[in-house]
Amino acid sequence: MDTYLYGCGGHSKVILDILHHQGRLIKAFVDDNPPEMLHSIHGTPIIHSQVLSQITVDSSLWIVGIGNNRNRKTIVEKLKNQGHSFTSAIHPSAQIGLGVEIGVGTVVMANAVVNIDTVLGDHVIINTGATIDHDCNIGDYCHVAPGSNVSGHVKLGNSVLLGVGTHVSSCVEIGDNTTCGAGSVVIRSIDGNCLAYGCPAKVVEVLPP
Repeated sequence: MDTYLYGCGGHSKVILDILHHQGRLIKAFVDDNPPEMLHSIHGTPIIHSQVLSQITVDSSLWIVGIGNNRNRKTIVEKLKNQGHSFTSAIHPSAQIGLGVEIGVGTVVMANAVVNIDTVLGDHVIINTGATIDHDCNIGDYCHVAPGSNVSGHVKLGNSVLLGVGTHVSSCVEIGDNTTCGAGSVVIRSIDGNCLAYGCPAKVVEVLPP
């Protein structure tokens, strides 16, 4: 099976590095707007998404290397509609506990920790050095940014973004599509479709669904 990365920005480059450490080869980066002067990254070619119809569904696996939750979901749904399948990537330095479930298309980056009996949904990003403690449930399309710490028994809905260095106390629930700004300390549950930040984190804006 050939592995493709959708997107050729910084996030995709980090995934390329993870796959390199896993000993896995990448067929190509695929991008909607590839840079005119950049034709490859560390020897891996960049091709335009117009060629998607030429990529055989039965012999390809995908990771969508886009950090923005909404954009990642859009691309995943496009690929799904064309019949494509997905694979995950876990850096060898990441610590994965007993009983952890990891969904398709999910990426766990260097020095991240996912502790015992936690569930990661599909197309989740656990970024560099982030920690997810025991018995958490992380919904589809979530992004836990570098250096964030999630305590035990936390539930994140779908498409939640925890900005860089966010800390979430135990047993907190954060609803779908909510963003917690960088450096926030979340000590109480937060509804969906909100922007929250601060220490302690407070809702500052209600976002459109």
